[in-house]
Amino acid sequence: MTPPATPPEPRRLLTRMHDFGAGLAGRLLALTVVSVLLAEVVVFAPALAVFHEQWLRERMNLAQVAALALEAQPGEEIADSLENELLVNAEVQRAALQREGERVLLLEANGAPTTPLVTYDYTKADVLQRFGFAWQTFLAPDGRVLRALARPRFETGEFIEIVLNEAPLKRAMNEFARQFIWASMWILIAAGALIYITLTVFFVRPMRDLTLAIERFRDRPEDVSIAFPRSLRSDEIGRAQRAAADMAEQIRNALRQRERLAALGAAVARIGHDLRNMLSTAQLVADRLNQSEDPQVQRLAPRLERTIARAAGLASSTLKYGRADERAPELQKVDAAVAAEEAASEALTSFEGVSFRSDVEPDLACIADPENLHRILVNLMRNAARAMEESAEKILLVRGTRSEGRCEIEVIDRGHGVEEDLRGRLFEPFVSAAPEAGGTGLGLAIARELTRSMGGELELTRTGAEGSTFRITLPAA
Repeated sequence: MTPPATPPEPRRLLTRMHDFGAGLAGRLLALTVVSVLLAEVVVFAPALAVFHEQWLRERMNLAQVAALALEAQPGEEIADSLENELLVNAEVQRAALQREGERVLLLEANGAPTTPLVTYDYTKADVLQRFGFAWQTFLAPDGRVLRALARPRFETGEFIEIVLNEAPLKRAMNEFARQFIWASMWILIAAGALIYITLTVFFVRPMRDLTLAIERFRDRPEDVSIAFPRSLRSDEIGRAQRAAADMAEQIRNALRQRERLAALGAAVARIGHDLRNMLSTAQLVADRLNQSEDPQVQRLAPRLERTIARAAGLASSTLKYGRADERAPELQKVDAAVAAEEAASEALTSFEGVSFRSDVEPDLACIADPENLHRILVNLMRNAARAMEESAEKILLVRGTRSEGRCEIEVIDRGHGVEEDLRGRLFEPFVSAAPEAGGTGLGLAIARELTRSMGGELELTRTGAEGSTFRITLPAA
């Protein structure tokens, strides 16, 4: 038999209570209640101790006043009646005074107490002992008799001593505790409400609005109707609101730019595909023209072939760069010296005048994808060799070192350097340092992208008339 389903209204109420308890507002309310309760407990202990001591001292003062009144009475018969009445009013059974080493009995009721006495000596008690006296009385069983000692107030002496039943003191302390708890409850409600309302208005509500805006933005980032709250507050919440608003604006701009680039990329892909077909036809025509015996054609045909080859290379590189299916790197231990030798043997094949030198530390190994590192080094070495085509000394140097747990590989040439206006944009797509040599401007952009995908960095560290240095930084094995 299936249990009855919970009605919708109670279920919604339980859901709201659960959400409230799990949220910042519920936790803040719980923290406020616990903090105020702890404060009340901390205040209650010393307050109870002070009440306990003051009650006993008040009985001592009454007993001493009663003794002074008796000493002023000339008749013994009146003194006996006054003594009993004053002892009843003072709620004590016996009062004595220690004076100059001698104990003087001031008042005493008929019949000495038969139960053992519990002594509270306030003449030598410290703060912790006074707390202990109060809690012993508060938690003690009924029927005890107390003996309390303290400094006399109205005359000289070492101490005054009283003996009394503990029951009236326990009743007074219980009444004090009841009133204290009742007053504390109202203080708790008032303080908790004030703190909760204040924190809710100034902290919880702004954070809730910011959180809701972030969640809506997460689901629909392109929706411009989702506005992030901006405030002039100078605290962390105000800074978070302004930062979130700026971030949302930047993301929306990036999304719009991505949509435009996607549309542009699709158009470029179609154009590149058609352009490659056209260039293939033009290449066939150039091959036919190259077979002509006309001297003028023989002179211009090679130039035409090189131009067509560069255009085909640009179209192919553009399509490859625009692909989003680049495989994830397979990181492993790679010997830096071996990688440099293999890349040099491929990159310098068409540059006969360039000599290669390796200055890699022995046993230097990097954590990298072997194929990606090979592509990066080949690209850098070809650029270096191309930069030294007109140099007198064509030496390509690869230096490898280990520095602070990183593997650093430098490709150093002795070319003419990178022009100053291109240095800040050298790694951007389609920015070429040697456009006259047929560069597409995608090699360095692809090389940096591959390096970063392996957790490294590629940068230009030196350039000038004496040559350039590109440094690859990767995790060391």
